[in-house]
Amino acid sequence: MLFWLKAGDGKPGVPFQQIYEENYKQMYHVAFGILKSPAEAENAVQEAFFSIARNYRTYSGICGRKLTALCITIVRNKCIDEIRRQEHFDGKDPEELVLCSMDADIQPEAHMQRREQKELLQRVMSRLPETLYTVLVLKYYQEFSIREIAKQLELSEKTVEMRLYRAKKKMRELLEQEGYERD
Repeated sequence: MLFWLKAGDGKPGVPFQQIYEENYKQMYHVAFGILKSPAEAENAVQEAFFSIARNYRTYSGICGRKLTALCITIVRNKCIDEIRRQEHFDGKDPEELVLCSMDADIQPEAHMQRREQKELLQRVMSRLPETLYTVLVLKYYQEFSIREIAKQLELSEKTVEMRLYRAKKKMRELLEQEGYERD
């Protein structure tokens, strides 16, 4: 028997089992990357699915890649809540936690290279003005569209586009100063 979530208009939406099967693995991978404990990761994933089921009417129009991104964001937030609850947080910003790769058979060298690249990007991004930093995070980490960013920041779409252009230009300059060369 399938449990169907009802969309806001009362029509059947996506079956919950389908949402679960399509997103469980990625959500668990993210949770384990943050919490480093299989039991805690499983609990965070289950809490995230309870939240999704409870608030489905809010998400009724979301599907596909956006639904996956939403599921991952929800589980990530549950993990951050858990870290704060346990107070075993080492002073780093929870938003900056390094997540495990989605690849199950990751090579150690590739993992170290990605980690070094991520650290370099974080170091360079921290040197950006807050206005440029914010649009970069919303666009490339949160995967918001230009329109969504403009609405979120109460700016025009042209202003957001200009800030993204300036942020990328400044990032290139800062990366070159750090000795990074483009391929």
